Amino acid sequence: MGGLQTTWGETWGRGVSLKRVAGFSLNWVWVLMVFYSIVPYLSSSDVRGSLYINLFVSLCAMVVTMLFIAILVPRDERVGSNRYVVVGAALIMCAGSVLTMFSDLTTTTGMLMLGISSIMTGTSSAVLFLAWIEVFSGGGGRLALIEISCAMCAAFVIAFALTIVPPLAADVAIVLLPPASALLLLRLKRNEHQAPSAPRGVISRQTIGLFVKALLGAALFGAIEGFFDVLSGYQTYAVQDIYGTYLFLAGFLAALATALIAVFLFRDSVSYTYRLAMLLLCAGCLFTPFMGDNSTYSTAFIFGGYGCFTAALCVVCINVSRSFNVGPTRAIGLGFVALYGGEVLGALCAHTIEAVGVSEFNLAVLTVVAVLVLLVSHLFLFTEIDLIRVGIGELDAVVVADGLERVSATGEGAGEAEGGPDPIDPGALIAERYGLSPRETEVLQLLLQGRTISRIQESLFISAGTVSTHIRHIYHKVGVENRQGLIDLVEELFDAPERTRD
Repeated sequence: MGGLQTTWGETWGRGVSLKRVAGFSLNWVWVLMVFYSIVPYLSSSDVRGSLYINLFVSLCAMVVTMLFIAILVPRDERVGSNRYVVVGAALIMCAGSVLTMFSDLTTTTGMLMLGISSIMTGTSSAVLFLAWIEVFSGGGGRLALIEISCAMCAAFVIAFALTIVPPLAADVAIVLLPPASALLLLRLKRNEHQAPSAPRGVISRQTIGLFVKALLGAALFGAIEGFFDVLSGYQTYAVQDIYGTYLFLAGFLAALATALIAVFLFRDSVSYTYRLAMLLLCAGCLFTPFMGDNSTYSTAFIFGGYGCFTAALCVVCINVSRSFNVGPTRAIGLGFVALYGGEVLGALCAHTIEAVGVSEFNLAVLTVVAVLVLLVSHLFLFTEIDLIRVGIGELDAVVVADGLERVSATGEGAGEAEGGPDPIDPGALIAERYGLSPRETEVLQLLLQGRTISRIQESLFISAGTVSTHIRHIYHKVGVENRQGLIDLVEELFDAPERTRD
């Protein structure tokens, strides 16, 4: 019970913002209604076709927009800091929502409306989404996972309500959602205290390799999700028009499970969320060949896994921005470029296969291959150990050494001036104060020397997973998020020498 109270206080009771949850929830409701609900397309003669083409073109626009922002926005700048960009994105989302309601694949004007609305909604929603995840990055990954998952839960409930109200009322609500979300975002930005950015320096090869693995893992997940979503929900089977309701129910249950994981299993919350996403996506893929016209249910599994993975990817991008020499906008942008880019490729492959036809046997073979790819990705490409490494952080050793040299110089100067005792060992002081075990103390000493996980593994003759576990326990006990927080703690201890010696 004591551990549960501590967990509750550290993750839920302190720092959770209902404004952040409400604002992102409104934004997510808009995403659900425009990209996954037939409500805005009821005037079209081909509701399903209009919905999926809008989703495909919008994803392409999102990829281009996020890549453009990730490359051109300076490291320390954020999209949400510019109120004109936020307001402009919200207004374009409103205009795109209105045009979507007049789209129709059977007329030239309707197709033109669909194309314009898809580009407008994709571009503007990417900007507002990036701005919201930037806001969550200020509180750290653990807090962000709770807030994002809770916001998704609320969004699915609201979206479900909008599917059963009169269509006109739902359309008006869809148009008004972006300005309401942007208004809450601007109010939060006004009172936001931006977290200090990671120290500048050269990113190590190991860090670059970790980024590449994470991006490849996100792209593979997105490709398989996009492929099977189109294959099972577009025209291959006679899916019910009410399938959006099943999607929202599955998404709600998956988001609720993620929120519970984030609260009660907060030490390994991202790992468990990653496992849940993989499990749901594998289940949805395996069910697809056997569901036939009932593939609505397999699509629901896939959609639930996609929601879990989106929340986990948000946290991974936030941890990257806090632990490495990467700005939050760039980390978030590149992460979702990989996910959405993979989804575009997967959807394109599915549309191509549908055009030429696919037999039940070939579909079963594709399903087996896709599940094997997911398992390989989970076990060998971007693994749970990599998730832990992202959360821990692998700062450049030069940066770490510079920080500790400043601390050592402060301690030595104080000792010589007073003719007092030898400088205090930072590792021993932290270990004694926070009750670290002997092995954790050894790992801490190497951390403070700027050693990477692989170097610590070689020095202590233990596995990388064991090293990562020890580092997570150290961070939890001393109350920091990453290695830079550990260095800051050492500097704080030596800034008050009298209190330290006491």
